Amino acid sequence: MRKLTIALVLTTTLATVAVASAALPHAGTRFTGPTSAKNVNGFGDTVTFVAGAKAVRDFDFGTLGCFGYGSYPYQVDPYATSLVQLKNSIPLTAKGTFAATSAPNNWAGGDSTTKLVVTVSGQFTSATAVKGTISLLEKGSLGNCGPYKMTFTAVPGSGTS
Repeated sequence: MRKLTIALVLTTTLATVAVASAALPHAGTRFTGPTSAKNVNGFGDTVTFVAGAKAVRDFDFGTLGCFGYGSYPYQVDPYATSLVQLKNSIPLTAKGTFAATSAPNNWAGGDSTTKLVVTVSGQFTSATAVKGTISLLEKGSLGNCGPYKMTFTAVPGSGTS
């Protein structure tokens, strides 16, 4: 009986520690970091968002679209003028994962007939680090392009994209 009690206490303790050590950020923390998109004019793409207790919100990143690696004005960050901003919050699980498929968004790039279908997934590896993937599909009057993917990492910070 004693061995059973010890095993039960040990199992309960380990389960409690596993739940308590889930990689969750502090609510209200702004995260920022680079994506794997190609640097243009010496500028890299950046992802930013705010982590909440139950959701990731204000998620944005730059994209040049399928055909956007042409010429850009000298010393101008093309990603800063072509932002994708997700309209809705992305649910955050107790395990520190988040995902949104076909997320509604606003895009400051392309023409008014082009729509982006955005899929985002991420995992907090600690309370201060996250990694993830963004997938984009463009739908326009000339047809569809993509999906194309980029990865991202982010840490707490106040950077803007």
